[in-house]
Amino acid sequence: MRSAGRGVRISVAVVVFAVSLEFWARVDDYLTYDAPFWGRYNSQMLYIRDTLGQRGKPNARYRKWKLNELGFRGPAMRHDRINVLCFGASETFGLYESEGQEYPRLLERKLNERAGRDTFQVVNAAYPGESAFTAVVRVPELIDAIHPRIAIVYPTPADYIWLPYLHPAESPPQSAEAPFDFRMGERLRTFAKGLLPEGIQSRLREQEIRRGAAAFAVMDRLPDENVRQFHDDVAHLVQTLRDRGVLPVVVTHASAFGPTLSEDDRRLLISWRKFYPMLKEDGFLDMERRMNETLRAIATEQGVPLIDAAAQIPATRQNFADFVHFTNRGAEVMAEKLTRGLMPIVQAQLQPSSTPKGAE
Repeated sequence: MRSAGRGVRISVAVVVFAVSLEFWARVDDYLTYDAPFWGRYNSQMLYIRDTLGQRGKPNARYRKWKLNELGFRGPAMRHDRINVLCFGASETFGLYESEGQEYPRLLERKLNERAGRDTFQVVNAAYPGESAFTAVVRVPELIDAIHPRIAIVYPTPADYIWLPYLHPAESPPQSAEAPFDFRMGERLRTFAKGLLPEGIQSRLREQEIRRGAAAFAVMDRLPDENVRQFHDDVAHLVQTLRDRGVLPVVVTHASAFGPTLSEDDRRLLISWRKFYPMLKEDGFLDMERRMNETLRAIATEQGVPLIDAAAQIPATRQNFADFVHFTNRGAEVMAEKLTRGLMPIVQAQLQPSSTPKGAE
C-alpha cells in the first residue's frame, strides 16, 4: 500500500509539473506575441485554403511571422511604388532570420538606397513548401493585385524529390491534428537538442531516417524525370510571368555545401535527409548541382536574366542556419547579390516612361 501511495504521489507531481510548464508557456506566448491563451497557436494559423490551394491568411500572425492585408509576409502594401515580386519557399519566406531581416525585406531597403529614394516595394509572395508548380496557379491573381514589373524566381529543388507531393490529389492523406496543442513541447525539444552532443543527435536522426525510408524505394540520386518536371514547372512559371508583362529574374539555389565536405557537413546532410528519407545523402548534393544547371539553362532558353546565387554566396555556417535557410548574415549577402544583379534592370524602371502593366 505504501509503495502504491508513493506511485500515486509521483504521478500527481508529474502531472502538476507538466501542467505548470504548459501554463507558463502559454503565459509567455501571450506576453511576448499577444497569442491567445486558450485554443491553438501554431504556424498553421498563417494559412488558409481556397480553390487554388494553400495561401497566406490576411493579417495573420504567429510569433515573429506577420502577414499583411493580402496574406504576404511583410508590411502593408503601398500603391505608389515599383513592385518586385519574390517567388520561393521557406528560404524566401524566412525562417531563422530576425524579424524584418529576411532577404526580400533587405532587398527592398538596398534597392531604395541605390535609387536614392523610397521607390521600390518588394513583395514576399513565398510560403514554406511552395514549388514552381504551385506558384504558377497564383500568377494571375498576384499580377492583378500587385502589378509587379519584376519577379524574382528562387525555386526550391527539394520540392521535387518526391513528385506526388506536388499534386494534392495524389498526395498521401494529411494526418489529423492532435486534439490538444501542447505548446511546451517545442520548447522542451529545443532544450533537449541543446543538451545532446551533435554526434548523438545525428545518430538519432539516422534512426528516424531508417524508419521513414522503410516506406519508400530509396534513391541514390534524383531520377531524370524529377529534373525534367522541375525544368518544365520553372519554365512554365517564367513564361507565364512574361506573358503577363512581368520580367522574370531566375536565381540559382544556394546551399551550405561547398565542393568538399567536412564531418559537420555530413551531419548537416543527415539532418536534411530527415525530411526526405527516400533520397540518400549524397543525392542531395547531386540534386543541387543538376537543378542549378537546369535553372541556368532555363534563363538561356527564355532569354531572361540570371543571378547565380549558388556560385556567389559562400557556403559557410555564417551564411546558413541549416542546409539551405539563411542566417541574418546570409540573408544580407543574398540581398546584396540580388541588388547588384538587379541594378542594370531597375535603372530602366526609374525612367519616366516606365509604367507598370495594368496601372495605366
